[in-house]
Amino acid sequence: MNRLFGPGLVIGAIAVVLILNVFLFTVGEREQAIVLRFGDPVRIAPDAGLKAKLPIENVVKLDKRNLEYDHSAQEIFTVNQERLVVDAFVRYQIIEPLRYYESFRAGAGDSQRALRGEGEKRLAAVLESALRAVLGEATDIEIIRDRRAQLMQAINALMAEEVRKFGVRIIDVKIRRADFPTENEDDVYQRMRSERQQIAQRIRAEGDEQKRRIEAQADRRETEILADANRRALEIKGRADAARNCIFAGAYDGVPVRITEETIDAAVAGDDETPAAEGEDEQPTAAEAAAGALSTGVQTEANAAIIGCEFLPGGQRDPQRAEFFAFYRSLDAYQVALKQGETTILLSPDSEFFRYFRDFEARN
Repeated sequence: MNRLFGPGLVIGAIAVVLILNVFLFTVGEREQAIVLRFGDPVRIAPDAGLKAKLPIENVVKLDKRNLEYDHSAQEIFTVNQERLVVDAFVRYQIIEPLRYYESFRAGAGDSQRALRGEGEKRLAAVLESALRAVLGEATDIEIIRDRRAQLMQAINALMAEEVRKFGVRIIDVKIRRADFPTENEDDVYQRMRSERQQIAQRIRAEGDEQKRRIEAQADRRETEILADANRRALEIKGRADAARNCIFAGAYDGVPVRITEETIDAAVAGDDETPAAEGEDEQPTAAEAAAGALSTGVQTEANAAIIGCEFLPGGQRDPQRAEFFAFYRSLDAYQVALKQGETTILLSPDSEFFRYFRDFEARN
């Protein structure tokens, strides 16, 4: 009895496994399954776990992970008729397994590997068509540098609409490499170098033009500043000369003088006004008016002024003072006329110019 129990147990276990294999199947976490009855799909098992089926039913499993298809490099002509070698890849996912199965079962049967191969063939055709359609409307510089991200988004959108027909969702499309063919690199780089040199020359020309414009403005401003400074210097010198002449005049006559300064605007306004009536407030002086204008923020031209010289009343002529002034002016004249060097002066011995020399000889 014991001899028969061991083989019977093994046979029973094998029978149970066979029965379970006929009536049950498992779906992995990375898979989704389609149940077929006599070759026709009857239901979908999208979730992982242990599933039941009839003995007359078969199971086809598809991958539900994010898959990647790496397309081989291909040559594409850009809008400016440049050849580019483009290497791209696609990440996709099977979101409608029944539609995917029905689209590729004719060429692949029920094999998961064969179904994926047929699907990627169709995906490659769609990718190549989208690459040619989008990149063919762009320049080589846009593809290589300026608009690569926008172009990849356009390819993604174009492919997404096409592949949805066979149950696939496009996750992302990336251009791994876009470069010129090896035999054209030297010509292309030479042309690009020439274009950059032309751009550099144009930028330099614009910079030189701006430089000349700025220099011209600076020169004009310098001329204006110097002219204004010279004008103010002459005005200041004129006022100083006027004051000096007033002092000299007082010194010559030996009487005290008073020097006044009045702005031109104030002087003109004073001429136009009628004399103030008795009892009215006196008008401010030119200095007080200028100080008031500065305190209120009004700018006045400090150099535009009139120097007045007034001999004070009650003064008496001082002969000694007048004589000293004449002597001082003669010394200045001697210093200018009798400079060291070849100076020749033809004058009469009794000329007024040598009066102080004669006085000196007479005193000695």
